[in-house]
Amino acid sequence: MFLSGPSAATALPGHRAEPSESRAGLVFLLMFLLLAAGIIAAGWLYCRNYEKQFRAGIERQLSVIADLKAGDLAQYRKERLADGSLFFQNAPFAALVRRFLEQPEDADAQRQLQIWLGKYQPFYGQVRLLDARGVTRLSSPAGLPAVSSAVAKGVSDVLRSGQVTMQDFYRSEQDQRIHLGVLTPIFDEQDARRPLGVVFLRMDPETYLYPFIERWPTASLTAETLLVRREGNEAVFLNELRFQTNSALNLRMPLDRVALPAAQAALGREGFMEGVDYRGVPVVAVLRAIPDSPWSLVARMDAAEAYRPMREQLWQVVLMAGVLLFGAGAFAGLLWRRQRVRFYRERAETEDEARRFATVVKDSNDAVTISDFEGQITAWNRGAELMYGYSEEEALQMNIWRITPEAKRAEKKAFIDRLVAGEAISSFETQRVTKDGRILDVWLTVTKLMDQAGKPIGIASTERDITERKRAVEEVHRLNAELEQRVAERTAQLQAVNEELESFGYSVSHDLRAPLRHVMGFADLLQKEAGSSLSEKSLCHLKTISQAAQRMGELIDDLLAFSRAGRVALQKTGVNLDELVRETMGGFQADTTERHIAWEIHPLPAVWADHALLRQALVNLVSNAVKFTGARAEAKIEIGCAPNTNGETVIFIRDNGAGFDPKYASKLFGVFQRLHSSAEFEGTGIGLANVRRVIRRHGGRTWAEGAVEGGATFYFSIPKQKEDIHGN
Repeated sequence: MFLSGPSAATALPGHRAEPSESRAGLVFLLMFLLLAAGIIAAGWLYCRNYEKQFRAGIERQLSVIADLKAGDLAQYRKERLADGSLFFQNAPFAALVRRFLEQPEDADAQRQLQIWLGKYQPFYGQVRLLDARGVTRLSSPAGLPAVSSAVAKGVSDVLRSGQVTMQDFYRSEQDQRIHLGVLTPIFDEQDARRPLGVVFLRMDPETYLYPFIERWPTASLTAETLLVRREGNEAVFLNELRFQTNSALNLRMPLDRVALPAAQAALGREGFMEGVDYRGVPVVAVLRAIPDSPWSLVARMDAAEAYRPMREQLWQVVLMAGVLLFGAGAFAGLLWRRQRVRFYRERAETEDEARRFATVVKDSNDAVTISDFEGQITAWNRGAELMYGYSEEEALQMNIWRITPEAKRAEKKAFIDRLVAGEAISSFETQRVTKDGRILDVWLTVTKLMDQAGKPIGIASTERDITERKRAVEEVHRLNAELEQRVAERTAQLQAVNEELESFGYSVSHDLRAPLRHVMGFADLLQKEAGSSLSEKSLCHLKTISQAAQRMGELIDDLLAFSRAGRVALQKTGVNLDELVRETMGGFQADTTERHIAWEIHPLPAVWADHALLRQALVNLVSNAVKFTGARAEAKIEIGCAPNTNGETVIFIRDNGAGFDPKYASKLFGVFQRLHSSAEFEGTGIGLANVRRVIRRHGGRTWAEGAVEGGATFYFSIPKQKEDIHGN
């Protein structure tokens, strides 16, 4: 029998004398009391933790809503001030205002101003041009009554400050409705200290602002958002409230009410609080200040609604604890009744399991062997018979050294010594010898066997044949080495071909210069010496020869630049893109003095690149933008940094020029690839190819987007390789 004998015997615990009924009863009573105490303690801890987490969840929910609304309100103010800034320090608009105010009968100035104001009237309801005294001189729509006194006071304030200002919430004397607006001071474009008037953009908060404040993202019976500001020692409510009508600018609360969230918000406090609202009802609220404004925001909800789910959950926990206590008592009684039956049943099952385990081990395909520390084999399963060729009868008569190769015997002896010394060894790789002399690579998982006194008596090992697997791994390594060698050879061949092509292109371009200079020189000489005797048609032919030679010279120059871009060694340093763009734009000032180009240059990061090659790429891209916007009365060119999370800096150059058909975008960066004729736009078709070569040498990418007559945007990326360049 496998695993039979003293080395594999398993000692089962003997049967102890039964305790008395009274002692057993005390044990189970103690168990019940411990369970009850544990249930009550766990319930109490759960309730405390749940209450803490629930309150934190309410705070997070209100904070998210408050932050979203505060951010949107801040953005709303920025956008309105940005609209007003379009009139601020606008020299052409200021000139029109001065003309109109000095000569009200100037119909052209009035018409142009009406167009300016009319553009904003659909978005603001009322747009006025006020003089320095606050008198309406022009409005859209026309025929509006005088402005409110609050706006008139704001006119003098904004002219003194000289800055675009928000006119905060006020109630108009004309229609008794609440409005707010933007006041933009207009100064003489010839004398910046002389005020001309103010442009007033009036907004109706009921159109967007009040509905936005009143919206709540989830279903709620009591939640609402309040907007307040401080006036003296009072908090003024700026919007209509959910539970009180006609409250905007009418409802005021003293700031000394410490439990009132609106008062605390007006004092500048931010964060979560529990208090009492304007109705005297307990609430939970989150307070936020609106940046760059006198406003504060309160996102609140009645405490009864907020904490109702928590109270319901706590009652469920109390009920569950009662059920568990009852169950614990029933469980203790069940244990008392079944304790003795279980003991005998488990002992019988343990013996059956040991027998089943012995059967599984005996029939396992893995070799399982047991030997003492002298190497005498005491157990040998069917897997060992199949792997090594020895039957169980043969194996039990021999020593483990029989299947240990000569070269591994010293290793085997050292392993046994370490195991006896108490070192923990679970598995390792070694070799075995089969009955027919074959050497097998095997993986051993070993267990040190102990007797009942804890003394080591032998070794049990599970052994698996890994010979074929090792051969397969070695074959894979050999194939990988061959593949790497082939890739290296192909790469070297490709690099040599590319170098030959570049050298050939450089030599051809360089050698073409001499005959080209002869063609141009003799053509000029012929025109000077025989120009008077040549016919008009001959002169036209001669001009065509000169122009073609000149274009050929440009092509050769571009080809040489293209070749140099691929041959010159990269000299990477930290490049300040802001300075490089300014330097690049300076080279186009002389060619664009007669054009109206609106440049929009965003802040750009520093990159790790070759300064000269990157400047060459930028010159080509900016030159493209300048060239292809030539037909625009007002050209727009924008340079900025696009967001990217792939570990690279992405720069774009965008224009409103002729654009291109998107289906040909893949051809843009090829040599001599042009999507427009030379008659439309001059060029050789090498500039963008040069850009791609420069950026690829930096490990980056190039691509473009555009539409016919819809402008184009060219992108290139530079990998972020130096973390110490201005934080990039």
